[in-house]
Amino acid sequence: MEPLSKNKRRGYLFFFSVVFVICVPVFILYAKGYRFDINKAFQISETGGLYINTDQSGISIYVNGDVVRKTSIIQKSVFVQSLKPGTYEVSVSKDAFQTWNKTLKVFPEIVTEARSFSLKAEPTLNEIHKNLTSGDGSTTSPSRAIVKNPEYALINALFATSTQKVIKIRNVLVKNESGLLHVSWTGENDSIPNYFCESSVCKREIIINSGADVASFDFFPGRDDLLIIRLGDGIYVSEIDDRSPQNIQNIVLGADYDFRVRDGNEIYLKKDAKIYSVAL
Repeated sequence: MEPLSKNKRRGYLFFFSVVFVICVPVFILYAKGYRFDINKAFQISETGGLYINTDQSGISIYVNGDVVRKTSIIQKSVFVQSLKPGTYEVSVSKDAFQTWNKTLKVFPEIVTEARSFSLKAEPTLNEIHKNLTSGDGSTTSPSRAIVKNPEYALINALFATSTQKVIKIRNVLVKNESGLLHVSWTGENDSIPNYFCESSVCKREIIINSGADVASFDFFPGRDDLLIIRLGDGIYVSEIDDRSPQNIQNIVLGADYDFRVRDGNEIYLKKDAKIYSVAL
């Protein structure tokens, strides 16, 4: 095989140099969210994206009424790209679960993130009985006796303690000021949660708009963006994110319920002398 002539080598070098000069800016623009609109004579348009994180599988995620994905055990989030800047309606739903809705803004060259939550429409309440039975288990056995349930005594002791007015977790500080919850970020600006910001504009405080005075509150297990709140008519979970009206979902409805979170993991309810563990 004969080697290429000097002119051909120069020609190939020139050709690939031109391709490189043309393609690199295109790739950079594409990575930054710009798109070429063929219908408008290849006009360059700015785009952004949405990243929605969910907490379980089998959830349908909608953007402006269209299904974009149903989550699975492996993939519980969705990334929607090439969206024109503007406002988008996002909905997360699943049969027998409460629906999460959010209005989010998409900005040029930015991915707007949000984390949804979905509680069961009817959470399971498992009663923790005050007493246990001992003996052979026969209701007619004379050896059958009533003994106190140590688990009930342990959980009941939690309800004997007063609730806190100030709680902090991972630099998210929550204060109850006369029934109104103030949530503030106490960490560095470069690590502030996305729900405090829109585009590059961030705030340091968010108010929980529960519509009624909050009697007590705590963080939802495993989340620093959700709060369990006790109102006069029940126990609810509210998100902190106020980029549109905050989603508030109920755990249990009814007056005179109280709640406690044990070791940051388990939720318990109490009404009168009855105590329940909550399966969400």
